[in-house]
Amino acid sequence: MKYIKLFEKFENWNTVSDADFTEFMELHQIGVVSSQELAELKKLRDAEQAIIHYNGVGSLNLADSTLLKSLPAGLKVNGRLNLNGCTDLDSIPADLEVLGELDLRDCTSLRSLPDGLKIGGGLAIKRCTGLTSLPAGLVVGGQLEMEGCTGIKSLPADLKVESGVYLEGCTALESLPVGFKVGGNLDLDYCTSLKSLPAGLEVSASLYIRSCPSLAELPEDLKVGAKIYK
Repeated sequence: MKYIKLFEKFENWNTVSDADFTEFMELHQIGVVSSQELAELKKLRDAEQAIIHYNGVGSLNLADSTLLKSLPAGLKVNGRLNLNGCTDLDSIPADLEVLGELDLRDCTSLRSLPDGLKIGGGLAIKRCTGLTSLPAGLVVGGQLEMEGCTGIKSLPADLKVESGVYLEGCTALESLPVGFKVGGNLDLDYCTSLKSLPAGLEVSASLYIRSCPSLAELPEDLKVGAKIYK
């Protein structure tokens, strides 16, 4: 039926008007729109209102807004920005600023992150299976969690991470930057395509390299502050 995909016109973060929502409610009442579709639209509308009324102080929770496709330019979040489970989100504005953690777990439609992205806290991109690379100039003030990012083949040469780096299950990952320094644990478990570790690698805590069948040997100048698990 021609109305079953009506919500597709709400592609931008601020497009759900009162008239749109009323029309959607009427279609739900006659059985054209399902209860799940209505619930997803309500989530999108809540996310829009949260963005519109956000005053820049504290965290911004947009989790599980499955129809949210983008964020407005100029968004600055003083705390944590939670976009966990926003499965339709396909872009991040180039000027996004997040002083706390940026949570993008399970944002499976996300294809890239903007160059020069700087996150004051941690960056969580677990299971962002659409990502094939990380941007140049990425700075992460906490830990980098990217378990299950199966499309990532390498990390940018200028990547800076203040804490641990968790790459478990990044099955396409083939290499790490030369001279890479990790301020916590480095978890490479189940990185099945990883063939070698780079010269100058420094890990301040533990190194995990279990179930890495392609990894033949470790570099002579490898520095690990705690244990190596293999």
